[in-house]
Amino acid sequence: MTAKPRPSISLERTIIPIHYNLKIVPCPVNFSFLGEVSIEICIAEPTYGITLNAKELNIQTATARDQLSTSGYSPIAAWNPGRVQSISHLVTATSVSYNVEEETITLEFPTVLHVATSWILDIAYIGLVNERLNGFYRSVYTDADNNIHQLTTTQFQSTHARRAFPCWDEPAVKATFTLTLVAPMGMTCLSNMSVDTTTLLENRMQEVTFLKTPIMATYLLAWTIGDFDYIEAYSSGEFNGEPVQCRLYAPVGLAIHGRYSLDLAVKSVEYFARLFNIPYPLPKLDLVAVPDFAPGAMENWGLISFRTYAVLIEEFSSHDRKLEIAATVIHEISHQWFGNLVTMDWWSDLWLFEGFATHLAYIAVDELFPEWDIWSEFVKRIQEVLKHDSLRTSHPVEVGVENPCEITQIFDEVSYMKGASVLRMLSVWLGQDKFLQGIRKFMLKFMWGNANTDDLWQTLAEECHADVPGFMQKWTRQTGYPVLSITELDDSTILVRQNLFLSTGDVREEEDCLIWPVPLSLITADEPVARNIMMDSKDMVLKVDTNKWYKFNMGQAGFYRVSYPSKSLDLLGKTTRPGPLDSADRVGLLTDAAALVASGNAATSSFLTLLKYFEDEEDYMVWGEVSLRLQELLSVWLEQPVSVINALKEVQRRLFTKIVKRLGWDYAEGEDPSSGHLRALAIRFAGRAGDPDIVAEARKRFGAFMANKDMSAIPPDLRFPVFEIVLRTTVGTEEYEAVVSYYRETFIPGEKLVALTVLGYANSQELVRRTLAFAMSPEVRTQDILTAIATLRSSMMGRAELWDFMRLHWDVLYNRHCDDLRFLDYFVVLSIGSFSSLERHREVQAFFSTKDTSSYERILATCLEGIRKNILWLERDRQDVENWLRVNGYLTKDLCLRSGGDILVETSFGHLSHADRIRQQQHFYNASSGIHQAHYANTSGVAQSIHGSSTTNTANSSRSSSFSSSPAPSPRRVRSGSSPGGCHHHCHHSPSPPSSFEDEQVQLLMRQQQEQQHKLEEQQRQLRQHQYQQQQQQQQQRQQQQRPHAPQEQLMVQLQQQLWQEQRFKLHHLQMLERQEQHQQLREQEDRLQKKNGEQEQRALENDMELLRVSEREL
Repeated sequence: MTAKPRPSISLERTIIPIHYNLKIVPCPVNFSFLGEVSIEICIAEPTYGITLNAKELNIQTATARDQLSTSGYSPIAAWNPGRVQSISHLVTATSVSYNVEEETITLEFPTVLHVATSWILDIAYIGLVNERLNGFYRSVYTDADNNIHQLTTTQFQSTHARRAFPCWDEPAVKATFTLTLVAPMGMTCLSNMSVDTTTLLENRMQEVTFLKTPIMATYLLAWTIGDFDYIEAYSSGEFNGEPVQCRLYAPVGLAIHGRYSLDLAVKSVEYFARLFNIPYPLPKLDLVAVPDFAPGAMENWGLISFRTYAVLIEEFSSHDRKLEIAATVIHEISHQWFGNLVTMDWWSDLWLFEGFATHLAYIAVDELFPEWDIWSEFVKRIQEVLKHDSLRTSHPVEVGVENPCEITQIFDEVSYMKGASVLRMLSVWLGQDKFLQGIRKFMLKFMWGNANTDDLWQTLAEECHADVPGFMQKWTRQTGYPVLSITELDDSTILVRQNLFLSTGDVREEEDCLIWPVPLSLITADEPVARNIMMDSKDMVLKVDTNKWYKFNMGQAGFYRVSYPSKSLDLLGKTTRPGPLDSADRVGLLTDAAALVASGNAATSSFLTLLKYFEDEEDYMVWGEVSLRLQELLSVWLEQPVSVINALKEVQRRLFTKIVKRLGWDYAEGEDPSSGHLRALAIRFAGRAGDPDIVAEARKRFGAFMANKDMSAIPPDLRFPVFEIVLRTTVGTEEYEAVVSYYRETFIPGEKLVALTVLGYANSQELVRRTLAFAMSPEVRTQDILTAIATLRSSMMGRAELWDFMRLHWDVLYNRHCDDLRFLDYFVVLSIGSFSSLERHREVQAFFSTKDTSSYERILATCLEGIRKNILWLERDRQDVENWLRVNGYLTKDLCLRSGGDILVETSFGHLSHADRIRQQQHFYNASSGIHQAHYANTSGVAQSIHGSSTTNTANSSRSSSFSSSPAPSPRRVRSGSSPGGCHHHCHHSPSPPSSFEDEQVQLLMRQQQEQQHKLEEQQRQLRQHQYQQQQQQQQQRQQQQRPHAPQEQLMVQLQQQLWQEQRFKLHHLQMLERQEQHQQLREQEDRLQKKNGEQEQRALENDMELLRVSEREL
């Protein structure tokens, strides 16, 4: 998919702005403001009208004049007919037409405006100081002394400058700006540039005018008026020529918590001046912490805005908080060059500037803090986008944008993190020094202007003498990424094949035609230095000693996954204790294994087996990834029998409790910071798994912390884990009330957010509902609502209550936040994204079928596809996981009875294909109760009931070829006559350790499994070697010889499934046609409603204007 050209909705280029002279006068009485703007424009063609962007602005007067023959004109004076002006060549607009849909106004003039570069367009208007967290909006906060402070600020990206002043609101239409603000005396006024003049007015007001800005896009203009404290520092000036003044502004009393971020800013200004070989272009750099701010941060040139939580930090905060703030601050400062000095040509290139800023931030953090192992953190962070991009509902990195609604929808992980990841891959392929030299050339070539993706590729190609466009276009214009499947042909040869990777595991043949240029970066036991091999074909044969370990994607710089044979995975697993693989490679090994079991390429038991190799791991980053993958598994299995959930938690408990016993609870003097981070992680997840000693210690420390305000009882790193453990295990409301009180009393942003976040872990229906009500109350800022409800997903009760709440209040939520599409996107994800049952899938489809989903259709489709993936994973591997838990001693006999029946099956199907495992499960369970027979007979039909296709490609069809380490089958035993209550969900006993006899049985079964697995792999290896040596033209015949002879009943099942799929496709097609017709009708109704609302808004603003005129006469 190629990026689309600029759409027709953008403004014509026959009239171009050169300079804006803007004055803003807020009116706090009715939350409106008076604005006047004089725009110096260049008219290239004669015209009777001028069209520019405006939204929710009431135009009072509009005139055009030739500045060469006029002076002293003010649009405000035009409002007063008593003042006589002698102006020649002055043309007053006779009409103003509003296009609500395209967010434009057109000014019509009675005479033609001739071609010239000296026209001045003067517009006086009234706007709203809204509370929607975009455009020009208002906020309020309370300081530590309970004094209430009001402030107003702006957020213009992507297309919200038009809410504050009429303008050409597009990134490629750059101009200079001179801003004047009128505000009460004593209030701080901030903007992109330093203050030029301050004039005292009557009634204790001040008029503050700022210096003229450099040429820049409208979305980068910003201002803030309010009560702030600040701290100040100067850069060294080593690479800027002179020191740069840096200040951090914060709400009253909080500036002292900004020292860490200010130090980062001072260092980063010099770092990027050296990196780009371009001094910082502005006279100052301000960072401002805004109490209400929708995005985490915004790179306004010279005035970077942040949420308070994203820039303020207490002295002894956790490592994760420091890393998060460092990445955010440095990301925004990198934009001062790459994004502000050189700006995207159109929003289709958003990914380039956001992805590049993210990549640069990690390079800078790695240089400033080499001890942080930042690239392992990067590998962890990109897992979410790898997960997102493995769904059919994902989108290419380069996305064509046609309207503002779509701009908001592409501000997602694909834009930021996949963009950053493919840029990192490019940097490693070219070499970082050559890559950065190409970036410097690009910056010098396009500084003060605009550029697009192709401009960067061409510049890098010229500098590095490589086919950069050919390499990158396939990564940025194709959706998804490949999985490399490794087949060992003999002891010294492997076959590497790339296929499209889908987390649902059902790649269709027509989808699997994409080929990516893949830098393999191969290391082996004998060659520790990576071999850089470019794979640009479907298959590649390489010489590798398969009796020793080998690993692709060294350093995890490539955006792809690797599926190894189980023997090779076993060899790789042994290198982790300790071994030649660094933490990023160990993290990558874990994440690839987890993704491949979720997609059906391997049995989930193989991932659980792999975890055993990490029991002696000491790296914090690796353990963080272990915790995340276990939580993902537990999330999908959440609604399974309590005995199974407890067994999975026991796996987690044993892994993390061992670390807590080694590190203890207290910090030793001079301790390595990474040990402290690992301690906090281990306590959290061992406590989450219900370890009694850790729960008791957490409750004890919580009591001392809350009763005596003893801050030493819970160090900052442990505050979140302790709060979570206590709320998860509490049975009353006392602890919950204590956390709510702490939220209300503390004014430290980080501490406030910790208290708010853990409320979702409450352990009763009453408290879950209180959390929902509290999140929507005025006590919680709009920007923090999602934080308050996010943790509700961790329990069945929380998920159900959140889903019910969403359905009950959707219309209110939509109307309240319809202008903040990012809020709606995340609210949808939090409410439905964790479901893993067919019933919930149908409920979601039914609920949204009656809604206009045009503004969030991409995220809704992604959630539905994710639910489908969860359903398939669960149905495919439910029994495999139970068998592994039982064989390995986590699921003891008194806990393994399934809910709804009284049957115990001790076998494993992990070594079989998906279809064979389903048939085996049906065979076993048909002999048992009717409940189990009905359940498992329908297992294979679940996939078809939510999607019409189940065809897989080579990489996804054979689960035995990678990660297949499931236990070997043991004799089936069927028990009946168990007590009715012994197998239901209310069984809460923790699994006990296996006896010595059971240990022997486990070892025997594992040995049998390994022998069978190696025999199976040897047979498969010989078969694949034979297949590969045949001629390509005999491929069809070879496949027929390879295909096993299916029994007659299997053929009948396949024919029935094929017929069912065809019927399903026809029904789906008819439903889509009906849905499109319904959407068309809804859009027509919406258009009529918007037109009506536009007329009502205009009348309301005219009334406001009349009130202002009356007030002016009275004054």
